[in-house]
Amino acid sequence: MSDPAAVIGNSIGWEPFECAQWRVERVLDASGLTAKHYRLDGPDGPEGALVPPSFLSAQYVDAFALGIPDAPARLNGGNSVQWLADVHVGDRLERRSEVTDVKVKEGRTGRLQVYTVETVYRRVDTHEEVARLGYTPIRRYPLEGAGSSSGGGSSAGVPEGAKQVFTTRATPRQTVRYAVATEDLYEAHYDLEFAKASGLPGTIVHGLLKMAWLARGALEFAGEGATVRELSVSYRGMDLVGEDVTVWAEPDPDAETDGALRLYTTSAGGQLTTVGSGVVA
Repeated sequence: MSDPAAVIGNSIGWEPFECAQWRVERVLDASGLTAKHYRLDGPDGPEGALVPPSFLSAQYVDAFALGIPDAPARLNGGNSVQWLADVHVGDRLERRSEVTDVKVKEGRTGRLQVYTVETVYRRVDTHEEVARLGYTPIRRYPLEGAGSSSGGGSSAGVPEGAKQVFTTRATPRQTVRYAVATEDLYEAHYDLEFAKASGLPGTIVHGLLKMAWLARGALEFAGEGATVRELSVSYRGMDLVGEDVTVWAEPDPDAETDGALRLYTTSAGGQLTTVGSGVVA
């Protein structure tokens, strides 16, 4: 196996990206987000709406084009977004992604290669940066005969002070529409035979759809008129398409920033599957 660190510095050059309304509509449908500033039926029409908080994060980054290899198991460890300016439906942007770090972890079941990918979005005409994103693709190489763990979630529960915001589920139709809108067509999300052949109990919810649910949870917890300025999530376990997922939120008592929140998802079985933090304004 070649040196994983050799891909550090690999970059996808500036690519055009349009915040197309049809993509936004499908992300809104899958997430259930109806917060004021993100509604397409506002008085200023769709062009007056902000794109959903996780929208740019959800757009597929081609890890293979960055030199990140394939592996027996491909996982998403986490995502983050910092909004630097408002972005509206229909805006024309460009983006650039780069591998900035690689860590290799040897465990009792095999090797993990953890990559850090940073993406910048900016306006085409002024080159004003509008968002900075982080993405953590993970490659798992199990020891021979060890198999590929599906990751059932953390045994730790949601903190006692957290408030249950809503419960939702992704239908197979929403999952496929979301996959097309974000160009994340990894078969584990919609092909049952592929998922089971990969050692999974069923088709799994996109991690970035869970990020969208946490963004919705932050906005509903904060109340009317709020917007998300920062969001960071870490995936601790998998949720299955067609099963309930519950979103929780609480103020972050340790944060020095106003509007800071801690966010969580739990599976139908009550396991903690996503941990996040956010800042709402």
